[in-house]
Amino acid sequence: MVYASAYLSESKFRQLLTIIGLARPDGEIYTNQLGKFHEALAMCEHLTIMLNRISRRKPVTLLDCACGKGYVAFISNYFATRRDARSIHFTGVDKNTQLIQKCRDIKHLLCFENMAFHASSIIEFAPDRKPDITYCLHACDTATDEAIAKGILLNSRFIAAVPCCQREVTRKIRAHPLKPISQFPTLKERLGSLVTDAMRILVLAAAGYKVEVFEFVSSRVTPKNLMLRAERIWSVNVDALRQYWQLRSLFKVEPKIEEYLPWLRPR
Repeated sequence: MVYASAYLSESKFRQLLTIIGLARPDGEIYTNQLGKFHEALAMCEHLTIMLNRISRRKPVTLLDCACGKGYVAFISNYFATRRDARSIHFTGVDKNTQLIQKCRDIKHLLCFENMAFHASSIIEFAPDRKPDITYCLHACDTATDEAIAKGILLNSRFIAAVPCCQREVTRKIRAHPLKPISQFPTLKERLGSLVTDAMRILVLAAAGYKVEVFEFVSSRVTPKNLMLRAERIWSVNVDALRQYWQLRSLFKVEPKIEEYLPWLRPR
């Protein structure tokens, strides 16, 4: 990782890793946190790619959906403010009130006054700042859909999502042409994941985003390593919406995301 080699020798960065709970007091990463550490670093690298496409003259707001312990937000804030001297604000939202309070405590310890953390569901959260970048790392099941929908509803320029589990559509898949595949539980789970993420990609495309799909980190770090990275470039893509409807009809599913974006439902 670029950031690992460049910053692990810095005492301030090691101190940050200790405060947020990824490292021991001497700055060494906990063995059982190595995966989280590399996931967070990889996510930060891709946030930097998006940040670099936004003018430095503009203050930038990032919305971290299902922020959890805030690893990505705290590390990315360190890079953006200490290295790049950017004018930036991070907003973290998570339903877990204990984790949000912990993030608030850490924010004060680090003197990161450009951060705010809120206890709320993603879809119900009403930020006081319009995000330029909306992202989530391993938001469980339909929380990823909430993050994608929230980014679209807020007209966020960039949306980045690394899905975790995709149980909702997998549970709903029943009668469809690929039944010989989904009769096996493990294959049904993989098929459900593919269908779910394909539909998410089409939702983003239909909403006017150009979407890139790739493995953001090695599968040795996490098997859940698929990233959807989207940039808004037009208003509506009717062809993508039609393809979404085709998948919806083929697998006879009504994804949760349609509750947040009713225009996805066939007319």
